[in-house]
Amino acid sequence: RLCGYPPFYDENDAKLFEQILRAEYEFDSPYWDDISDSAKDFIQHLMEKDPDKRFTCEQALQHPW
Repeated sequence: RLCGYPPFYDENDAKLFEQILRAEYEFDSPYWDDISDSAKDFIQHLMEKDPDKRFTCEQALQHPW
């Protein structure tokens, strides 16, 4: 974990799973403020909901971060 906690959170498990399935996450301040834009870009591509847009293993390995 780059900032010390998972990117999804809800005390209600059903709501948590809904967030995960919808790929709803935020880079909350101040926890993510010092994380590089390159790292955030990498994470966004890995957690892309649309499989056609999500990074493949090869694309992930080629990412500059």
